[in-house]
Amino acid sequence: MKIYCYFVPKYTFVAERRVFKVGEEYPVYIQEDYFTLVAENGEFNLTKKGLDETVKNWKDAVKVKMEEDNV
Repeated sequence: MKIYCYFVPKYTFVAERRVFKVGEEYPVYIQEDYFTLVAENGEFNLTKKGLDETVKNWKDAVKVKMEEDNV
């Protein structure tokens, strides 16, 4: 699976019972026609629109680090 980006929490939080801890990086994988965001104890499967909305809604909680930032 190819990594699209990482969610980097600014603080520890829980979303729909999925835990995101400060100091960690959580990958978002590209699937065929959707994305998978992996948390500590589960994952979210999102369409492109859903991923964009999540980034927008979580802008105060996470920094999005694009995969090319790691090169």
